[in-house]
Amino acid sequence: MKRELAAAARDLAAYVKSLDENLAEPPCGAAVAPRPAKTRAASPLPPPAGEPAVPQMTKKPADMDSLAEQVKACRKCGLGHARLNAVFGVGSYKAKVVFVGEGPGFQEDHKGEPFVGRSGQLLDKILETVLGLKRSDVYIANIVKCHPMKNPETPEAHGNDRPPTPEEISACRPYLDEQLRAIRPACIVTLGSVATKVLLGIDKGISTVRGRAYDYPVELFGPGHPIKVIPTYHPAALLRNPNLKRDTWEDMKMLKSFLETGKL
Repeated sequence: MKRELAAAARDLAAYVKSLDENLAEPPCGAAVAPRPAKTRAASPLPPPAGEPAVPQMTKKPADMDSLAEQVKACRKCGLGHARLNAVFGVGSYKAKVVFVGEGPGFQEDHKGEPFVGRSGQLLDKILETVLGLKRSDVYIANIVKCHPMKNPETPEAHGNDRPPTPEEISACRPYLDEQLRAIRPACIVTLGSVATKVLLGIDKGISTVRGRAYDYPVELFGPGHPIKVIPTYHPAALLRNPNLKRDTWEDMKMLKSFLETGKL
């Protein structure tokens, strides 16, 4: 196991280095390639008299496409008025594991897909190297579906990310639970402290809770059908601090064992 961990650590270190050298994002304020004809959502306006302030989410959407359309139309909080694209989720609707991050960033907001920047490419590499899986074999989503920005008036600026507020998380949380109900995963992997705190209902940092599995505290499928939660570091944390890659590898080996045996 030690030899295997050492080899994995070297592989991830080399990949992180290649990301730094070849995939570095332009600095804040640098020019970016023009987007296809897509405009930022309009600033918040009061709804016409007699209309609800936000679209009502059906209790049980007919399918995930229906739910995605509801997310696209959602204006429950200010994020819906500022983002360029709603970022619903990607992957298999029959996935055994769902990876959940904090929220979309610059690249995700522009493309409308979660984890497509440097962090996403590292996540893809981890899936392939440790689990032998592709992005299409799992499901990937976020706590909030729109890009939380420090300055919503400058969506083209890099370095404009911020954590979602409790109000934004509360507004978006029902969408994630509906996704989980539709997919019925056996396990959720929370990526980073924000996702871990929200989904486990705790106030501890990721470094103190990773390394073990938990029961998802929300009963989505009724008694006798628990979902396991495995917290680990966000890929962005590995890009900032490659020393965390060994812990992440161990967490993913735990996930692999669970997916193969059904036991933790």
